[in-house]
Amino acid sequence: MPETLALRQKILIHLEEKNIPQRHLALLIDENPQYLSEVLNGKKTGPKANEMLLTIVKVLGIK
Repeated sequence: MPETLALRQKILIHLEEKNIPQRHLALLIDENPQYLSEVLNGKKTGPKANEMLLTIVKVLGIK
């Protein structure tokens, strides 16, 4: 989904800047690491994926 591209990029940049592995983020939000990776890479879309992105933004405090 093009409208989530910017949000996914912000999350990936934040993870890289803070040196947070995706698997640690998956544990933090209680999600499957493989599914998280697919959502962040844009392979999975839809309501559940969008909800996950919003949860990540809240948890990490991304603005």
